[in-house]
Amino acid sequence: MAPFGTIYSYPNNPRVAKIRAVANINGLTLEDAPFTFRETNRTPDFLAKFPLGKVPAFTSADGVNLFESGAIAQYVAESGPARDQLVGSSPAERALIQQWILLAENEITTHCMTCLLPRLGVGKYDEAAETRALQGMERALAALETRLASRTWVATEAKLSLADITIVQSLVWGFRLVIDREMREKYPVVVAYFKRVIESEGVKEAFGEPVFVEKREVPQ
Repeated sequence: MAPFGTIYSYPNNPRVAKIRAVANINGLTLEDAPFTFRETNRTPDFLAKFPLGKVPAFTSADGVNLFESGAIAQYVAESGPARDQLVGSSPAERALIQQWILLAENEITTHCMTCLLPRLGVGKYDEAAETRALQGMERALAALETRLASRTWVATEAKLSLADITIVQSLVWGFRLVIDREMREKYPVVVAYFKRVIESEGVKEAFGEPVFVEKREVPQ
């Protein structure tokens, strides 16, 4: 089968895993372009297609160029037989899916990155900023805990959607380095939901086995 498109990114990027999970569910094949960070994405050819030089970036087989992982995931989701499952089959479903995608991006990923970057050696640790970020993250997790108390999937009823995959992408590195056992114990429904989504067919092949931090460490 010819590739549906080509991904440009560095290895082990959760945002790419989100896109690959969507492609897997839709039965689409994506290939990796040769890529060296801060070299490939600074070439004139790359910048002509992706003017900010950001990754992941994507070129479809028929020449559509996209950056921003959410836009790429949406395009891939709408390009296969599982479209209605992934992005919704009615205005209400589509709006609900977008609502929870935006919560993942604005209320989980944003706060999580504040805590993650110092632990990844990028950025300086700021205790006050981390405290605020953790409070914001817990607010989002509490909302998810309530929402999922009597549901299998966050936005739809029968099958997982792009919203579920996006929430997993937002949490995967948080669970690895920030959301430790003590914090996870406050949100057992969210933890069970995360495991359910990440172990789903098509998603597990993209993300691999999750890792859970036992105790959050203060960066040195």
